Amino acid sequence: MSGLLAKTRGYKLPLLAVIAGVFALVSVLSRPSAPAREPLVTPPKGAFTTNVAGIGVVEPKSEIIDISTELPGVVRMVPVKVGQEVKAGDPLFILDQREIDAALLKLEARLTAAKVKAQDAAARFALIASVKDTRAISKDDYNQRRYARDFAAAEVKEITAQLEEAKTTKARLTVRAPIDGQVLQVNIHPGEFASLGVVEEPPMRMGDVSTLYVRVEFDEENAIRVPTGAPAEGFHRGDTKTAIPLSFVRFEPYVRPKVNLAVAGQRVDTRVLQVLYALPQGQKHVFVGQQMDVFVNTGAEAKK
Repeated sequence: MSGLLAKTRGYKLPLLAVIAGVFALVSVLSRPSAPAREPLVTPPKGAFTTNVAGIGVVEPKSEIIDISTELPGVVRMVPVKVGQEVKAGDPLFILDQREIDAALLKLEARLTAAKVKAQDAAARFALIASVKDTRAISKDDYNQRRYARDFAAAEVKEITAQLEEAKTTKARLTVRAPIDGQVLQVNIHPGEFASLGVVEEPPMRMGDVSTLYVRVEFDEENAIRVPTGAPAEGFHRGDTKTAIPLSFVRFEPYVRPKVNLAVAGQRVDTRVLQVLYALPQGQKHVFVGQQMDVFVNTGAEAKK
């Protein structure tokens, strides 16, 4: 009996492994298959017989203008709000001007004193220059008064230039709208410091939204298929039923690296051709920066 147990002892572990494997296989095969998952939103599909697709981003007619400051300083006033329409030259935000105002008062006082001094020097020279008998005055006295007159006049010009420079500096402390347009974003508030240079978030963004464009990127392998002047249509993300007609504006002549990576794992060194299309006037629920799926007609009706 003990011999029989010794013989069968070596087969227990393999036997248990086979039984466990059979059980696992039966469990997997008997499990009900998961129902096919449908996407929440059906992907858009172009209505043209043949088309080429691209990803577009809505932008103003003027493109987005990042408003910065010419001089650093603390912001004292922001007289505009997001969405406000502004005219070229309207103030967008104003920096602290107390220091330059004090400098202006000093220069104005200096200019007043310099003008009085110049008038006195001119009068003193005119008095000696009116003497007809040149023997009555010395040449040195004559030259001294003439030099004093010229120096006083030059001093007036110098202070006047300094005053104009200070006024220009004061004007630069008020950042104004470069064009007629709409304030799209405000990232600066009173009390915050506006610095020079390129920053991650500019103090403000604005643009001419009288006409909205869609900047569409087509992969360079599809660029040759995009015809000039061809009709196109765009779809909002999440709305695959409402097609918006788009009008061709122009090609961007520079093929650049791709920014909008629509597919996960897509190569970042892909280059794209950018094409601008205009949205219809009065289009609702379209916002700057919004993405759209765009399809361009490449059929025979396209203008070659």
